Amino acid sequence: MKKIQDCLGNVVGLREILEKSDYDAIIACSPENVRYTGDVMIDTQATIRDRLAFIVWAKGRAPVYVLCQVEEGYVAQNTWIKEIRSFKEFVTKPTDVLADLLIDLGLDKGNVAIEQEYIAAKYDFELRARLPNLKLNSAEPIFRAARMRKSTREIETLQRGFQGTGQAMFETFANTKIGDNEFDLYRSLANNILLSGSDSVAFNHINAGPQTGFPHASPTEYQVKKGDIIKADSGGYYDNYYSNVGRTGRIGKPTQKELDLWKRLREIHHEVASMLKPGNNGRQLFKHADILHKKHGIPFPFAHNGHSIGLEVHEHPMISPNDETPYEAGMVSTVETRVRWVGKAGYHIEDLYLITDGAPILLSNKFDNEEILVI
Repeated sequence: MKKIQDCLGNVVGLREILEKSDYDAIIACSPENVRYTGDVMIDTQATIRDRLAFIVWAKGRAPVYVLCQVEEGYVAQNTWIKEIRSFKEFVTKPTDVLADLLIDLGLDKGNVAIEQEYIAAKYDFELRARLPNLKLNSAEPIFRAARMRKSTREIETLQRGFQGTGQAMFETFANTKIGDNEFDLYRSLANNILLSGSDSVAFNHINAGPQTGFPHASPTEYQVKKGDIIKADSGGYYDNYYSNVGRTGRIGKPTQKELDLWKRLREIHHEVASMLKPGNNGRQLFKHADILHKKHGIPFPFAHNGHSIGLEVHEHPMISPNDETPYEAGMVSTVETRVRWVGKAGYHIEDLYLITDGAPILLSNKFDNEEILVI
């Protein structure tokens, strides 16, 4: 049977954080944290909103699943967690099974942390009605503290995903022709992401010409013309972990104005990335990115300039105005350098870096976009 040490994420570290916390137990209830803790993705938890799943982990004890009967066999075969309590869909309330488990664990009056940013008000009310003396707090800081420190296998998974997506983008860009429409580009990139080894396409934004001026525009019948910018911001799932790559190309040789703009964007990109070092934080990097954009005469209206990534696209720490989480070796962060003029043109670079005790390591080193790719 699988052991805790076999998990993809640093679940041993999660246990250590729990044991040092002020809480008697934590409860995972989002698809991401249930997957992280149990090391199994329950797909229907994400696609069927009322098919709840929980993992209750009390201090000094083994964690316990609460999940739908239809998923019990699959989860039991693939998790390291031994005890599973199931509910029959449409017959038994999931929160009743959860409440009964908390009572059995002696936690009906306990100080428990649950994912308050995820659990719906309906289920929160049901649980509090069953256990009025239960003290519920936010579990998000505990899960974030564990997940922001990536395991070796997580780093390898993320690198594989970013390299696969980067190569998929290069092949799509290189094979784009005048007269192709955005649906052609969309389907080509989606197919190439799948061929790169992803489980599925997570999100896919690839646009041409004036459509590049929007951040996440849906594909249209717009046909690629000579001189058009091609911009992509897309990702796949690789063992349930996201990739998120941004790249830019042009149909034909760029103008001098475009080359000058790209050179300034690359300078900003490299300088911000060089600051991904232990002891620095996202707030410092965001402030410096703002200064650099002003220096180079490029608009900077954005709320963030990069983020960690894993089971969610945006994870902490963020390169944002208020994130003061100190970087540590073993964390990862994207740097997302872009500029857009709505309905006119947009340029996008997004790379993933591993933070080390020395210089940051580029993990998205397929499709070198140091220069605008000429198509």
